[in-house]
Amino acid sequence: MTGRVMDLAGAYADRLGVETSDHVGNELVAQFEHLSRLVLSGDLAAMRPGAMSAEAATAYGELWVLTAFLSDASTALTGSEAIR
Repeated sequence: MTGRVMDLAGAYADRLGVETSDHVGNELVAQFEHLSRLVLSGDLAAMRPGAMSAEAATAYGELWVLTAFLSDASTALTGSEAIR
């Protein structure tokens, strides 16, 4: 751990595997749009319990990332920043 302060976009560039922090917003929007389409189409609700498609698994991962981002954004807005 280096102890250097990293802004929210920089932290998520690392987590999302995007080249620069400039691309973080676009990646989060793309993940949200994919998740929204899947949920609104009813594809997740139509699945049998215990059966998960690759697309549903991807959507679950996107939901996890978006939830973590919102939590981290809330923390950043209250004055804390991610430290690496």
